[in-house]
Amino acid sequence: MRLVILSDTHGLHGAIGAVPDGDVLIHAGDMTGRGSYEELEGFLGWFGSLPHRNKLLVAGNHDWLFERRPTMAEGLVPAGVTYLRDAGVCIDGVTFWGSPWQPWFFDWAFNLQRGPEIAAKWALIPDDVQVLITHGPPHGMLDEVLRPPGKHQGCEALRERLAALSELQMHAFGHIHEAYGTREENGCRFVNASICDFFYAPVNAPVIVDL
Repeated sequence: MRLVILSDTHGLHGAIGAVPDGDVLIHAGDMTGRGSYEELEGFLGWFGSLPHRNKLLVAGNHDWLFERRPTMAEGLVPAGVTYLRDAGVCIDGVTFWGSPWQPWFFDWAFNLQRGPEIAAKWALIPDDVQVLITHGPPHGMLDEVLRPPGKHQGCEALRERLAALSELQMHAFGHIHEAYGTREENGCRFVNASICDFFYAPVNAPVIVDL
């Protein structure tokens, strides 16, 4: 199964160019910049038009409409796109789970306090999930910011939950633009697929992972 992963397009999806072909297209959140209805409608029109047979989507901290008016936002999601908010789906025998939360980050959408509050969301992840999609990274994994240098913004509780997911093959996320890239640890591929860099320029390519 070929996965094509992108995140943090911030309304600049038109600058990506051709999106590689694959079996499952994944967007790990921050599809918009300000979270407006018009931005979301434009993104979903583009995302829904892509030819991939399976398309999965989670919201990010910029995607305000999904938090403030979820019924309206989810009603815009076109046929052929599966929106995951603490929910899962099975595709060709592979189990996926998606969640939008991250530790409190300024005053953006889908913020939760570190510790028990956000850990309760990660406890919903099934033990047998094979592909996990979250907007934010786990602590210490492709989560280092430029300012202040050396600081890791990822979630400690998420990292702890991952240790119990014995079937996990891939974890896709974004959020920390400057930490774009991939890493493998204990048989799991970690992907920060942020398309925009630190300066919100859409310079990074979608990431391809073959399961």
